[in-house]
Parts: sequence; C-alpha cells; structure tokens
Amino acid sequence: MRLPRVRADHLPVRLTGPAGDYLVVVGETRHLLVEDPIAAELAGLLDGATETAQLVEALAGRYPRRDVAAALRRLIRLGVVADGPTTAPVEVAAAWDARGVDPDVAQQSWDVSLVDAGAPDFALLESNLLGLGVKVTQAAGPIVVVAAGLTDGRLDAFNRARLADGQGWTLMRPHGSTLLLGPHFLPGETGCWDCLRVRWTENTPVIAYLDSLRPLEPPADPARASIPATVAIAAGMLAAELPVLAMTGRSPRLTGRLVTFDTVTLTGEGHDLVRQPHCPSCGSPPEPGGRIALEPTPVAVSADGGSRSTGAEEMYRRLAHHVDRCLGVVTRLEPMEDYRNGLTYSFGAGHNFALPRGPAMLRTNLRGLSGGKGRTEVQAKVSAIGEAVERYCGVWRGDRTTENAAWPDLPGAVPPRDLLLFSDAQYAAREQRGHFHRVPRQLADDQPIEWTPAWSLTHDEPRHLPAAYCWYGHPDLTRLDVCGADSNGCAAGATLPEAISQGFCELVERDSVALWWYHRSRMPGVDLASFEDPWIDGLTGFYRRELGRALWALDLTADLGIPAFAAISPRLDRAVEDVLVGFGAHPDPAVALGRALAEVNQFLPMVARSSGGRTRYAVQDRETLDWFTTVRVADQPWLRPSDAPMTTATTHADLSSGDAAADVKRFVDLAAGAGLDVIVLDQSRPDLELSVARVVVPGLRHFWRRLGPGRLWDVPVRLGRTGTAGDETAMNPLSVFF
Repeated sequence: MRLPRVRADHLPVRLTGPAGDYLVVVGETRHLLVEDPIAAELAGLLDGATETAQLVEALAGRYPRRDVAAALRRLIRLGVVADGPTTAPVEVAAAWDARGVDPDVAQQSWDVSLVDAGAPDFALLESNLLGLGVKVTQAAGPIVVVAAGLTDGRLDAFNRARLADGQGWTLMRPHGSTLLLGPHFLPGETGCWDCLRVRWTENTPVIAYLDSLRPLEPPADPARASIPATVAIAAGMLAAELPVLAMTGRSPRLTGRLVTFDTVTLTGEGHDLVRQPHCPSCGSPPEPGGRIALEPTPVAVSADGGSRSTGAEEMYRRLAHHVDRCLGVVTRLEPMEDYRNGLTYSFGAGHNFALPRGPAMLRTNLRGLSGGKGRTEVQAKVSAIGEAVERYCGVWRGDRTTENAAWPDLPGAVPPRDLLLFSDAQYAAREQRGHFHRVPRQLADDQPIEWTPAWSLTHDEPRHLPAAYCWYGHPDLTRLDVCGADSNGCAAGATLPEAISQGFCELVERDSVALWWYHRSRMPGVDLASFEDPWIDGLTGFYRRELGRALWALDLTADLGIPAFAAISPRLDRAVEDVLVGFGAHPDPAVALGRALAEVNQFLPMVARSSGGRTRYAVQDRETLDWFTTVRVADQPWLRPSDAPMTTATTHADLSSGDAAADVKRFVDLAAGAGLDVIVLDQSRPDLELSVARVVVPGLRHFWRRLGPGRLWDVPVRLGRTGTAGDETAMNPLSVFF
C-alpha cells in the first residue's frame, strides 16, 4: 500500500503492559490483540497521507526497517489497513471500508441496469432505489434481474444470453418473508442460473413434488409476503452492494453466493453456489465411463480408529461448505443423540433423493437422514456427510451415458437376476413384500432396458449394469419394476481407490452377515479385551453401567478371509430387549471390529428414550419395531457366541497394505479365487471433494432376504457350519430390519 490508513470501521488503541506496548483493535464484529510494540506505535501514524517509505523511516531510528515493514504487512494481513486518504465522514467511511471499497468514490451516485423478470414489487423497488440516490437505467451500471422466483423459467433465456456475451449479473427477489439477494453470476467463473435452479429445486422437494403433479398449473410458490418496509430492506441491501460491484466487478458477499434475509426473525445467511461441471448451460457432459485405473493411495489407521488417506479434521474442512439448507448437497447436519459420554458419537445428514413418486416416498425423503458414526465428533460428522454425498451422487439426473437393449444382445451385460439373487419361490410369491425385502418382477430375456457402462477390475474389460440397479430415481424403476437401486457396495472416499476399497468391504460385510443370519449359524465370540483398545473397554463398561445393556461381538469371517464382525447389544433390565446389531468388515480386524461397535452406537438413538419403563422408539418402520419389541436373545441362540474358542486380536492377520489401491488389487484376487467378478461404476461428480464408487460383485449376497442358489447355500456347507441344507422354509424367518 502506498498511503496506508487504519480503516474507519476499526478503532486502534495503544496500551502499555509489563512486556511493553501492545495494540488492541476494536471492530463491530471482531476484536484483535496485536502484541507487537512496533505495530502499536505504527498504527498511530497510519493517516492515509504519509507514504509507506516515510513511515518506515520515521521508526527506523528505534526499530530495524525490516521489522517495521513486517509490522505493517501484519496489520495489512489482519485487514486493519486501507489504502489512500478519505474525506468522507467517519460514519460513511466506516460503512464503505467494511465493504472494501474507496469511501470517496463509493459515496457517489451509482447507476444500475434493472431488469424486470416478473417481480410483483418491481416498481416499488425501483422507487426505493431512486430514493437512495441510485439511478435506474436500462443500459448502465451492474445488471440486476428482479425475479418472481429463483427458478422462474423466464430466467433461462437471460442466463444463456449472459453466458454467451460474458457479462456478469445479479439476481434478487425483493418479496417474500425471506428476501433473496444474489448470486452475482460471473460467466466462466461462478455457477450459472441453471446451477442455482438445480440446487434450489433439490432443496425444496415438496414444491418440486407438487409441481410435478400439476404440470399445467402455475408453479407452487409460497413466497407471497410483501410490505413496503421489507421491499425497502431489499433495496437498501442492493444499494449497499452496487458500488462494490461497479468498482471491483465482484462482491465477496454476492459473487457466487446467495444471501437470504429473514424479515420475521431478522436473521441473515450466506449460501455458496457450487458450479456444476455437468450443467447443461455452463458445463460439459460427463465423459462416458471407461477403464478404471488404480493410482497409489496411501492410507493409515488413525488414532480415532479410522482407515483413510485423509484425516477426519482435514476432510471436514473440505466438505463443510456442502452443508447448506438452500444450495447444499447436504441439507443439514445434526447430532442424533446426546453424546456427552465421549463414546457414542452419531450424526445425521439430510439429503434429497430423486423426485418422489408418491406421498410415501415424499415422507421418506423429508425424514431421511444419512447416518454417520465414529469415535469422535468430527469423525461422525465426516461419516454422515460422506454418506449423504454418496447418496447424492447415486441420483439419476439424465446426464450419464446409457444404452437401451435386451441383455443377451449387449456384450458384458449383467442381468438383474445375477445381481438380485432372489429364488424362484420368492419370485412366485412376490406379492408378499416387505419394506426392505421387496421382490421385483423377473426381467424377460427379450425386454429392452437401460444399461449403464461399468468396468470389471477382475478381467480389465467393460461391463454393463442395469441403470435402474445403479441409479436412484431412474425411469426404469417405475416403468418396468425389474430391479431397484440401493446403497449396498456404494462408498465415498478421498480418492477412487479408497472409495472402491470401502465399497468392497461393505459387500463383504453384508455377504458375511447373510451367510450367518439366514442359516442362524452359531459363530465364535470375540474377546473384546484382547484388542487392548481403551475405546472398546470404555464402551462395554458404559453400555452395562449407564445403559443397562450387554455388548458382545461375533466373528462372521467367511471364505474370503476378510475379517467381518457383528456386534450385539440387548437390554438387560426389561423384558423387551430392544436388541441392537451392528456390522463391520475391513482387512484390519481392529478396524472391522470398531466399525461394528460404532454401528451399534449409531442405532442407539432409535431406542434411547423411555417413559414409564417403556421405550419411546424414534422410528416408525414396522419391521424395525417388530424386531425391537419381539426379539429376545434367549429365543435366538444364533445371536450369542458359540462354544468355539473366542476370536482374539491375533486370530486374523491384518491384510491391509497401507495403500488403498494395493488393497483393492488384493480384494480382486481374493474374489477371483472364489469365482467372483469385481465390477466398479464410478459415480463421482467433479464439483464434490469426494470420489464415489458403486462396487458390484455378482454372487456376493445382500443381507436382505435374497434366497436364490449360490453362496448363501454353498459356502456355509464348505465352512462346516450348521445350515438349512437347501430348505427355504427352514431359513431364519427374521429378516435384517435395516
């Protein structure tokens, strides 16, 4: 800076203490303590009329020049200093200094090119702006479009015109109880209006649902409120930003950002608009799925029991801006219980699936939360956000390559029956449907469906998967009802190999559960103490002392050799036991066990509240309630450890390599040894700081009731377990309830 001065919105006070002079800077929204005698003295000389070199020389007799320069740079870096003198009154200068523009220039009269896009209060807004000294024109000043609503179709043509000519523009809605100002769009730099439209629509699912049911009616818009006082507020907000936009071409408050101001609660929020790389207006179509290469990805087991390439704290810093109720991929992030015990952290992250197909799905969408668990608060937050991002990336948006064909006519196509693994008896009795165990129709060989390209890591060649199996909300789901999409094998990670590794482990977990659960096999218990983990030790004590619950684990590890565990926790103090179960699999047995125990913690909020000695369930699903209220461990001996020697921390070797790509290659080899093909669909979206993979291994069993021939029947026999010997009627009548 050539002529530095202290900003008018900051008050510097030089004080003297035992260690010498220091500086306190007081502002409306922040206060600074600068323990530097040079800065304390220098602040009193920053008048906007003395050049930087003179300031340095003025103090050079007492301090080294480089130290004076460093003190000035420090004050500049702290945002205390502006450049150049001002003749504006201090109150005016403070307002413009706070916005980062020259007060003498900013207080002049400004033009605005105001565009009416159907706003009911356009004339009143224009009048207010004129009263604030703003000249409203059609050809000069920043372009501001005043809209009836953020998703109004009339904005599409205007958006495309600005993308074509490269001009920036600002959107606003000066009516409604909540006023909307921004974003300020900069073509080629920020997201465009179409990016905004998509995110806003996704985060207003009830309105989108109503509009889909009434395509010939005007869009449902509850933002009707308007009084002159609130329009005046909107005009004032805009007028305060016009000089910033005109002088700098951008605004740190509005460029790529929507500001909402609630005139009822008198609170405001900022919402970042993330540019959509595949936006049909300002982006480019995604590349067709091709060969998946596994780049080295070092991972490590952290102190919180996680096994990731990036620590939880760093990952949260990367992802936090995606949590936003208006424009975020994650609509909210909230604790699922009071976790002040320091052991049972669980968070829920709001997400929106595809457009609901009926009131039941609408209700599910509104209530739906992606669950996250962990040993620490931040780990649970990252887990919840990651799962919500994973769900978001799995939603069908019509921008992915597909091919329409009957499966025998498409090389590498994997038919639904090889993925779903229902038995003939289940297909024959498909009217008997449960929430999680619904049986679709069988796909006829000559029935064309949509197929999504994927990649076989086993054979290094293309595969095709049913699009309705891969994407939530794909049209084939309702058009044909031959399969459905669920999250089995889907995972998010800092890199694609990490996501694939996590997704494969989930498949192994679910497969190991199915091999145990439906045969009601007796499995070895786990010596929890042998892991010498203070968190596990604390957890078992906490469950018994504070919750009146037992907690144990079973070793479910099957033929692939990847450690898999089930954790079980029944109440000990009531006849209704509210039995909780949690599962985990990982090449490191300690990580696998930790995941199973953390999943039990994740389900605690469902049964945490009681009244009159009875549980007040935080769930309404019938299957889940039936499980909680009827299952007793004494009646289900398969939930308890067998008489076999207990598994200890050294029973299973740690198969992890320290590199996610190397782990995936080992998983592929293990699967190939069992005759299984590992297929990956990369569902990542470049606007998100996570990779998302759907891992598909035809033949591995879901833990939902899928009773077709294959591993479910063969592997328990090979492993010498007790089973049902091919008799479906002898299978466990209880199904996995989540």
